[in-house]
Amino acid sequence: VAIGQELAGSGFQRLVLLNGHGGQIALLQTAARQLRSQVPTLGVLPCFLWSGVEGIDDLIPEPERSQGLHASLAETSLMLHLAPELVGSERPSDGQPDQDPPSGWSLEGAAPTAWLTRDLSATGVIGDSRGSSAALGAQLWDRLVEGWRQRFEALLRSDWPPTDRPEPG
Repeated sequence: VAIGQELAGSGFQRLVLLNGHGGQIALLQTAARQLRSQVPTLGVLPCFLWSGVEGIDDLIPEPERSQGLHASLAETSLMLHLAPELVGSERPSDGQPDQDPPSGWSLEGAAPTAWLTRDLSATGVIGDSRGSSAALGAQLWDRLVEGWRQRFEALLRSDWPPTDRPEPG
């Protein structure tokens, strides 16, 4: 929040918080709301790397799409493309829930349950990395870059954030 205040004080009008770690989504949303409240002239956009990018879901099959949450098919493939020297040779599969959340609920998404990594995994892997490859990582990377390029260009063409309006009341 303090960094956002400093940026606004230096003339910035927009701040995009692009997050790649699922465990931080709610924290960034809370900080963004607080910052927007404190600095109404600053447009704040808390974003998650994997959300809303067209074509990503086409590349990741179920159950990985909904249950591959950490070091699984998508993340491991992306790392094999970007920094293969940081990826070990083992391809663990772990973290498949012993029991699915109740009907209508999910680990993430519209109706998420609260969970900890240790609830799902002994290794930290949540999902199945065995099918990962640098080739899949390259496809994911291309779609992520193009999706975020389009989103940023749309933001730059817009007048967002809305102008200051009087408080209702």
